Amino acid sequence: MSDVLLQMLEAGTTSLPNLLLQHYRQIGLLDEEMMIIIHLLAFKSEGKPFPTMHELEERLSTEASVVIKRIQRLVQQGYISIEETVDPSTRVRSEWYCFTPLHKKVIACLEGKVISEDIPDAARTSGSVKNLYAMFEEEFGRPLSPIECENLAMWIDQDGYSEALIIAALREAVISGKLFFRYIDRILFEWHRNNIRTPKQAREYSLKFRKHQQRSGQTLPQGLSTAAASGALPQEFPFYNWLEEETDS
Repeated sequence: MSDVLLQMLEAGTTSLPNLLLQHYRQIGLLDEEMMIIIHLLAFKSEGKPFPTMHELEERLSTEASVVIKRIQRLVQQGYISIEETVDPSTRVRSEWYCFTPLHKKVIACLEGKVISEDIPDAARTSGSVKNLYAMFEEEFGRPLSPIECENLAMWIDQDGYSEALIIAALREAVISGKLFFRYIDRILFEWHRNNIRTPKQAREYSLKFRKHQQRSGQTLPQGLSTAAASGALPQEFPFYNWLEEETDS
């Protein structure tokens, strides 16, 4: 017993700000992401400021590929950053996780600069909370490829689409039975081209096209027409073949 107690004492402790635990959901962090941050802080206290994915996987009940995606989101959304240090004597470069951006988000939250409307719906939903990558993988029924993960990141970082709008486009693709990234990308492009910025605007825009199809006598694809007639097709996400939409020259 004394040996076990000695090991516990020598293992040290992990310092975790209570304010972070109290407000991490208000700044948009998911439970799974907060657990990763806790382990990163633990590794830092152990003298490992940049643990490997294998080391993180050993402590989490999550595969390394999922851990990578979650850390990518933490970096992309500005919760943590990866910094580089050069040893002046050996010129050896080393990387480490910086938590200053996370602390700044907590401070901004306490100062009232973060409002609930700014936090993506996926991060506010209670119960089985899923991040954007997990939602796509659930709908696709498989892990996303590296290229697909890069597409998701580009939609947010380069194209500036909100997570809520991306989720709306995913739902529309599911309803349309065209579950592939090119189709979802075209939906987002058309919405952006027509100044659609929110899921509400997207619903109204799609509804307008459905009414236009009904007036012009166009029909839904076989299979979806039966679902629409029976009421199984949600009104808020009507079918529209975005790949056949003509673009301005």
